[in-house]
Amino acid sequence: MGGSRAQVNKPHKTRFASKSSRNIHKVSLKDKNRTGKSEHHVVKGARAARIQRNKMIRDQKRMALLNAKRAMSGSTSPPRVIVLFGLSAQVDLNSLERDLLTLLAPESSGDDVATVASTEYKLRATVLKAPRGDLLACMHMAKVADLIAFVASASTLSEEDSADYVDSFGTQCLSVFRAIGLPSTVVMIRDLPVDTKRRHDSKKNCASFLAPEFPEDCKFYAADTRMSCTNL
Repeated sequence: MGGSRAQVNKPHKTRFASKSSRNIHKVSLKDKNRTGKSEHHVVKGARAARIQRNKMIRDQKRMALLNAKRAMSGSTSPPRVIVLFGLSAQVDLNSLERDLLTLLAPESSGDDVATVASTEYKLRATVLKAPRGDLLACMHMAKVADLIAFVASASTLSEEDSADYVDSFGTQCLSVFRAIGLPSTVVMIRDLPVDTKRRHDSKKNCASFLAPEFPEDCKFYAADTRMSCTNL
């Protein structure tokens, strides 16, 4: 027979585990708090960095917008081109042009100039009148315009025909302008009644009739006085 060997017995199996064996896999409360705090600091730091980055992006965009606005204003900026277009032959564009130029630059009201620099509004503007009957010239003006002011006369409305606000040439030009793309647009209503109620009703009727011809964001202004032209 071989040499003697020490007998090795299996460990005794108990029905209930001891307290130490039950807690051996648990992490101590101190270590757990330390781990939780470190993870919380990591998450909090990442959130703060994300907020700071978003704020920096917003500040950069705001600064770029301010620089662009400053570049578009002042004596060295290119003039904004404002085109006045009469929707009917009864509209007097000459008086509106004088009112706008006088409003922008009162000192040059007696001069025959189309471009003025306004110190009050901090801009340079060129006011042009669209020629009646010349569709090609009107189309070229619409292409270079920063703003088209369509001018309607409230006195052209007759009781029988509500289409007197826009004549045939005006309708033709509007169709062409929509095809090539309109720039920023406003509608200026002239020759309104003096009476407050009739003035309000006349402006409302004119805007209601003309609204389908223009973009939804187009604004309608009363422009029968020089001060009312500030809406431009």
